[in-house]
Amino acid sequence: MLDLLERFGPSRLPAALFGPFGRLVAADPVRVARLAIRPDVCTQLHRALSGTQLRRLVRALPDPLLVELGRSAPDQLPPLLCALPPARRAEVHEAVTEGRGEGASGTTADTGLLDALPRNRVAAVARRLAERARDRGADAAVLLATSYLPFDEGREPLLAATRGPVADDRATAWSLFVGCAGRSGDPAVVADVLEDLLRLRNEQGPVRSAALTALAGVKPALFTDAVEPLLDRVAADAVEARDSSPATRSALGRLAVGVLREHAVTGQRDLLNWALRTLVRITGSSGSADFGRLDRTLRRGQEHTVFEALRPWLEAGAERSDYGLVLALARAVGRRADAMPGLQELLWQAVNYGEPSAARSAATLWLRAPAGRDERAERLLARHPSALALPEVRRVVTHRRTDLLEPCLDGTPPRGRFLAPGAPWTVEVAGAERWTPGRQRAARRAVERTVADEKLPLHLRTAALSRLARIPGRGADAVRPWTDDEDVVIAEAALAVLPHTDRPADALPDLLAHAGDDRARVAMYAAGRAAAYTRPSRLAPLLAARTAPGTGKVTSRKEVVRLAAELLPRAEAAALLADAYDQPDQHVDVRAACVTAGTPLLGDVRMWEVAEHAAGGERALRVAVLRAHPTELDPDLRPRYARLIQDLCRTGDDTLAPLAHTALVPWLPWAPHAAAVLVEAVTDLDRRGRWRSAAGALVDAALTVPDTNRALIRALSLLSTGETADDAGRSGTGPPAGGSAIWPGRCRCAPGRTTGRWRRCSPRPAGPWPPSATSCRTPSPCSRAPWTWRRTRTRCTPISSHSPPCTAAARRSPPGRRRPSAGGSSDTGERRSAIRTPCCSSSHGWRRRGIPPRDCSPPN
Repeated sequence: MLDLLERFGPSRLPAALFGPFGRLVAADPVRVARLAIRPDVCTQLHRALSGTQLRRLVRALPDPLLVELGRSAPDQLPPLLCALPPARRAEVHEAVTEGRGEGASGTTADTGLLDALPRNRVAAVARRLAERARDRGADAAVLLATSYLPFDEGREPLLAATRGPVADDRATAWSLFVGCAGRSGDPAVVADVLEDLLRLRNEQGPVRSAALTALAGVKPALFTDAVEPLLDRVAADAVEARDSSPATRSALGRLAVGVLREHAVTGQRDLLNWALRTLVRITGSSGSADFGRLDRTLRRGQEHTVFEALRPWLEAGAERSDYGLVLALARAVGRRADAMPGLQELLWQAVNYGEPSAARSAATLWLRAPAGRDERAERLLARHPSALALPEVRRVVTHRRTDLLEPCLDGTPPRGRFLAPGAPWTVEVAGAERWTPGRQRAARRAVERTVADEKLPLHLRTAALSRLARIPGRGADAVRPWTDDEDVVIAEAALAVLPHTDRPADALPDLLAHAGDDRARVAMYAAGRAAAYTRPSRLAPLLAARTAPGTGKVTSRKEVVRLAAELLPRAEAAALLADAYDQPDQHVDVRAACVTAGTPLLGDVRMWEVAEHAAGGERALRVAVLRAHPTELDPDLRPRYARLIQDLCRTGDDTLAPLAHTALVPWLPWAPHAAAVLVEAVTDLDRRGRWRSAAGALVDAALTVPDTNRALIRALSLLSTGETADDAGRSGTGPPAGGSAIWPGRCRCAPGRTTGRWRRCSPRPAGPWPPSATSCRTPSPCSRAPWTWRRTRTRCTPISSHSPPCTAAARRSPPGRRRPSAGGSSDTGERRSAIRTPCCSSSHGWRRRGIPPRDCSPPN
């Protein structure tokens, strides 16, 4: 893969390689780095690397190559530094920026770079950035760089900026001021900033929101109990302000949750109380707290410390029937909640006394532990029979505690706390194979009552039909009567679920019986599943009886043909398809389906006869022959089928010829001589409506099948030397002179996007050049070489030596506009010659408009 990318790599790495690219990094990181350094191949390669892959790459590279990699993409220097150990970042940064400066990425102050540098290095870089920004007069960049200086050094200019006259500038200054304090890592500095934040009481809403957003980004560990009064004052001012915005409250909520998550273990009681008070102040409930994944951050056993710290708030909320904080904590500690008896007791209280939504969530969390789940489900059902509506309880009852099924099998909905009046209810039959026959019969009667209840919505009745079909031993007999129901929805739903019983093969005759009526659209789709469970010895006669005309709709017979080709043994399938094809008065679409489905069966003699007959039959049959792909046939059969496609290319149907030309290309590796058909189509001026498709197929073949290069050279030679080629080009109906329409639009200088790198469009073919050709590297007048070197956003154009000489009028006039010559002549031939002068650097769109490119050679 690396060899291919180095030799033929596109300008941008294909998205399909993003996933497996890590394997290339593991295989050879040095070659991957050199590939990323190249400016012409796979640019922006680093964006395809994840953080882990980038770390593996940079840590495996020698320092000189790492520095070269950093200089090749200055904008990506920050993530490159972040992937290195902190001890190496300063050294690599100095080597990359030596003689270039920190502004090589084009930004005045790169915050990403400053964040990536170690703390002992960032101050010096920030001073240089601030000095350079000051020289350029960029006050905003000066302030940004100042915020990365030590707090004592940057405090005064940042604090002065918070008193500016413009609100937007003050908002930015407050954000930088708070961020500078957070980067100091000193709780005393954070306390000083909180005192300054008391001025936000009289600020505008956007300024207050920006400051609190920056404060929410400060590490919660830098807050102590000593700053709790300041935090409380800031929070109260933000909530009570007349222009308090949702953004402000959201930032304050994130700050509170961060503090709560951090200090639930540290024992900072005042901060813990402040966080919970703030959440209640913002939302009216402490249930909005999101602790994150505490089971991944806490040491084993610390969850009990967190619970004890929050117990007063948990119990106070439970007295008000507010269990939001209990649920948040249970989700945060994950499986550890199973070993926390106090938390489990609060969850049980939430099941019994909480709001309905909270009760459902609490029941799910309470039943999460596998140990004792059966006993808890029994206890829950004893207290709330309506709990059977909960998926967790229903799963336990239907699969493990089937002795608890009796109350619900009579079909009476267990209304109560978890099943409100009017809510839909259907007996669950999942796991019915574990039940006794008596319970299965009771479940069948209950579900049948639901299906027969015309007062229920149709979607509930059809869902009940699906459950009815899944009752073992009784589902098929129970569903079959509903297939003739007067209601179309019920009848089609019954047909659709018939193959989902425990005996799907028994449903196949019933489904095939609807092949000719209005239910065929559902029955034939369901028949596919039923046929997959049917023995071939039984399936073959059932399908054979539905292929003759009059035995079903055309679409049904086509589906039967496809099922036979897919499910029957090869010999039986080939015989069935051949018989169906040979049926008198058989519809042409059914015959086309036989040809298409029978492609993998061409090892049988009868199917070859079908394919050969179809190749000379109606247009639909010939199109079916062209749909085959080489991968569908055995390798030994591909040359013979390629000759079949070759014969179709000589068809007299001008609308079918383009399809045949395109279909021939993948078959050329097994029949390289077949490319002669394409050459004939390009150079046959008696049939001028098919040369474009043949030319495109010939180019595609030359790019994918090297053995066809000679056919392409022959076509170019005939077009560039034959007198009829020029005549056809002038008439506008045949190939333009010199065959110049073959390459533009079909052949690019490289796969993917064009680049500024010099690249040859096609390797020099073996054998002699055409008589009019010049060397690829030898310049000629107006660059008229059959294969030329081109640059960005150009395409290669083989140009004939018969083209008229370049003229100044052609250089000045845009494509398609006719201008008289310098002498004012209005001769049509001269104007046409000037317009037809080809040029390799023409725009991409000239071929689409049918206009040859204009000359681009320098004036004499």
